Amino acid sequence: MKKDRRPQDSPSPIETLRLERTQLSQAEFAVLCGIPLRTYQRWISGETEAKPTPRQWKAMIRILKIESLEEIPDDFGPVDLTDD
Repeated sequence: MKKDRRPQDSPSPIETLRLERTQLSQAEFAVLCGIPLRTYQRWISGETEAKPTPRQWKAMIRILKIESLEEIPDDFGPVDLTDD
């Protein structure tokens, strides 16, 4: 599968972690986490609220090598940098 390494216009915290910590494309990451690709894309774009199952959370935490609760994003959608 072709790697999707393009920067995001509005970076999603979970997408940033995927890009920083893996060499997986969005499609590969979604499959390994048990998430339909289009659902994952909607989550990271902020189009829909992310509601991962416990199994999906466990897969994401393992794949992204998350070691502490502080590393888990509060939201999957784009970060609004204008609220500062």
